[in-house]
Amino acid sequence: MKKIKQFLFHNTSAKQTVAKNTIWLFSGEIVGRILKLAIVVFATRKLGVEGWGLFSYALAFVSFFYVLGDFGINTFLTREMSRESADRSTYLATSVIVKLVLLGSFFIASLLIGPHIGKIALSFGTVLVFSTFLVFESLREFALSINRSMEKMEREGFSKILINAIITVLGIILIIRNNTPLSLALAYMTGSIVSTIYIFWSVRNEFKGLTWKFSKEQFKILYEFSWPLIILGLFSFIFSIDSIMLGQMKSATDVGLYAASQRLVQFLTIIPTFIAVATFPILSKNEADAKKLANIFEKVMVIILATALPLMIGGLFFSRQLILLVLGHGYIAAVPVLTILMLTTIASFPNIMLTNVIFSKNLQRIFILASSFGVVVNVGLNFWLIPAYGAVGAAISTVAACGLIMTVNWIRLKKFVPFSIVPKLGKILMACLGMTIAILACNALGVPFIGSVLFAIAVYTFALYILKEPAFTEILSLIRSR
Repeated sequence: MKKIKQFLFHNTSAKQTVAKNTIWLFSGEIVGRILKLAIVVFATRKLGVEGWGLFSYALAFVSFFYVLGDFGINTFLTREMSRESADRSTYLATSVIVKLVLLGSFFIASLLIGPHIGKIALSFGTVLVFSTFLVFESLREFALSINRSMEKMEREGFSKILINAIITVLGIILIIRNNTPLSLALAYMTGSIVSTIYIFWSVRNEFKGLTWKFSKEQFKILYEFSWPLIILGLFSFIFSIDSIMLGQMKSATDVGLYAASQRLVQFLTIIPTFIAVATFPILSKNEADAKKLANIFEKVMVIILATALPLMIGGLFFSRQLILLVLGHGYIAAVPVLTILMLTTIASFPNIMLTNVIFSKNLQRIFILASSFGVVVNVGLNFWLIPAYGAVGAAISTVAACGLIMTVNWIRLKKFVPFSIVPKLGKILMACLGMTIAILACNALGVPFIGSVLFAIAVYTFALYILKEPAFTEILSLIRSR
């Protein structure tokens, strides 16, 4: 027991620290995602399509005021706080002041403007609750950035479990007592406040003896580092843009159909996120060696695609059954939306790894155009498709934008890292074909949903084994050696 405690709560060596942090990040992520899925399933069923749509629209709408809330400060702070330098305290003080000024400005703007614009009217109380939630979320991420520099990921893992546990338990209680979107919003706000207090308490020693002085020189350095990250961050804002535009151009029901499908797809991103987090130290260590970096990147990307392709195929075949099982018959109109959004896995999964390599080589400025153009395309297609097709149109726009961003990043990164992925996908594509045939056979024979899924997984895994696909053993070997 003592050895386990030593391993999980103390940094004793570089290898042990990476292993410990990976375990905690994965545990926090998987438990947090499961808890989040539980409250999403409960809330979507209890609130109904329109109620869930109102909640999702309000969250996306108020989030728009905070799109610049991070300002790249968190990534910058993690990098600088990791270094032993005389400027650490100055960077921290300047970052805190900038963060508080930004959040204070956005908070006031959201309260003054939010209740008075938009097709779907939001009360002052609703905007206040969501805005408070977003302020504390931003502060929580700020504190976590400090914690990451200390490589104490056990705190981050616990923080994710804590916030999602509070949201789930309190959300269920409040919705049972008062079945409104505001009840769920209050649960989100409470969970964020408690989790933020915990993580700030964990890093409290970093603020002791801090001189609260704003440095123009440090702000200039912060700005030069951060502005590319702000634009790159727009990629993650695409789903919020869709919800806002759906609410403005159609109805809360359309937002509900889109948001419910989106949450199911986003739940799957835990897979490439975990792989990316586990392998990022390896990429960073070898970023100066282009050939070695390319070799590592190829192996990791192959396993990510080996996950994304069968998930996409399964989503195309099983969207209806998945909607009925998870969300219920009230969301049957979301089937085409989920089917289309499942196509994003083939773009969003690889893009997570592409972004990791981009950051490991400090190339973020070069890739700004792809994210910016992708968002512009998404908005333009929304104006064209949403009036005629509603949530389905928004889903098509999202697939197009995600695919465009991933493709441009892929092509441009090849100029810096000489990787070759497609020729290595032959066995995986053959396994996917076998899985597809298995699914078609199950459908023809009337095999129940769960049985079809298990059989498809078995066929795909067995095919990879028979074909001796090396990706899985290679990636495990890479992580183990690190």
